[in-house]
Amino acid sequence: MIFHIVNVLISQDEDIDLKINESDLTRCTRHINKELKTFRSKNPCLTVSLRFTSVKNMKKLNFSFSGVNKETNVLSFAPDLKEKDEKDNYVGDVAICVDVLKREAKHQNKDFLDHLLHLFTHGVLHLLGYTHGSDGKASEMEALEKQVLKKLGIEDPYQIEL
Repeated sequence: MIFHIVNVLISQDEDIDLKINESDLTRCTRHINKELKTFRSKNPCLTVSLRFTSVKNMKKLNFSFSGVNKETNVLSFAPDLKEKDEKDNYVGDVAICVDVLKREAKHQNKDFLDHLLHLFTHGVLHLLGYTHGSDGKASEMEALEKQVLKKLGIEDPYQIEL
């Protein structure tokens, strides 16, 4: 059965006040679905949670799960497969640090929404098993990101103009 991410549950920390048009995320997930049409799941309708977080909370998350004591732009958390019910349609959580997102977009001369959609795509691909730990894996993941973003009218995010 071919999967489709159909739900994105959006939340944010109390000290974050980000207005995001959910239709932008819907368009993004539609293109992720098209690019990954060969990914199979027992449940065709999958849900991803997206949390916009502060530097303080992202730093805590990064330290708790990666042992790295600093903030980062995006983290992904897949559910524990041992506890996951096979009928469950929950893919996992993507956390995006809003301040890091803004800082990177400004520093790299990127549109805020374009960079947000790139980080969201990157996080979702991690949830679906893609990694960038080796050159071959990184190339595969980056190629998928570029294909999704191109369909959204977003230029190659790895061509940074400083």
